[in-house]
Amino acid sequence: MGTQEEIIQRINERLTIDANLLEGGFSQDIIGSVAYELANIKDVDLDAIADRVFVKTATGEDLDKVGADYGISRRQSTAAIVYLEIEGVSGSIVNQNTKATYNNLVFTVQEYKRIGEGGSVSVKAKCETLGVIGNVPANTITEFITNYQGLTSVNNPQPAYDGFDVEDDETYRQRILDYLAEDATNANAAQYKVWAESVSGVQKAVIKSAETMGAGNVGVYISAIDTTVSAELISNVKNYIESVQPINATVIVNGLTYVDMDVNATIVLKTGYTIEEVGDEFTEAFSAYLKTVENTVSYFKVSDILYACSGVEDVTSYTLNGGNVSIELDDTDYPVVGEVSIVA
Repeated sequence: MGTQEEIIQRINERLTIDANLLEGGFSQDIIGSVAYELANIKDVDLDAIADRVFVKTATGEDLDKVGADYGISRRQSTAAIVYLEIEGVSGSIVNQNTKATYNNLVFTVQEYKRIGEGGSVSVKAKCETLGVIGNVPANTITEFITNYQGLTSVNNPQPAYDGFDVEDDETYRQRILDYLAEDATNANAAQYKVWAESVSGVQKAVIKSAETMGAGNVGVYISAIDTTVSAELISNVKNYIESVQPINATVIVNGLTYVDMDVNATIVLKTGYTIEEVGDEFTEAFSAYLKTVENTVSYFKVSDILYACSGVEDVTSYTLNGGNVSIELDDTDYPVVGEVSIVA
């Protein structure tokens, strides 16, 4: 664009009316002010502005806006669900005002029930704090937030589940890119996959057409993010797809078949590292790899992941599911980390 002086010169050269060209004159004051602002535009990082509008470079709220252009929203955080076993005097009421707590987390009952003669009742509750933080272990929610008439104790015999964090930029970005690459339109299989994977908590979806499921049916097989597939998640996916599909197909939703991938390895440990550190690093990296697998879990990829661990000097031997070959998967199989045993 040029310096302020260069811009002033070009403006003066283009004038078609007589003007006072002396510095300090009325016309030159105006031209000088305009030239100053134009010259400052060069200080704006135009590349940064461009990065905000493209799928591959946008982040945060900018990526949300880009995704909205294609009808794909970021998956939001969800509240964990848990079933509470509440004991008390027969006839006592448990309702939506009943709250229990663990580690500064509050779980609010979602039902209205009356304690029977057995002295206890099971009720569904939801964490008031969104995200995975609400997925607390079993037997941890043991206190009421306050005293409730007729209620004496509370516990969660099973862990809380289905608390999911808001989708991170990279996962969201990849979903948008997959949508653009697959031509997900006109209620085809790719669009059903987009719909299913837009539900909070869904890691992966595999679609089966009417050729497999029968006329008028669409099969949707899902996995959940870092957990098993719950009945609630299946219901959420089914309800969402039925609300957006333009045809009256019968949507049949099931969980993918989780297949454990067991790894046993003998390594040479580097000085200063522990087996526990290597095991944790390997498990995290192996889990990330399995999420990218389509049809084959590579036996040799396990070796690569082991060697990449900070504390591994050498790998003496290793097996994948007890053997020395890659594991072939059906399209409705979902590989997950099973038993990991690493010794030195």
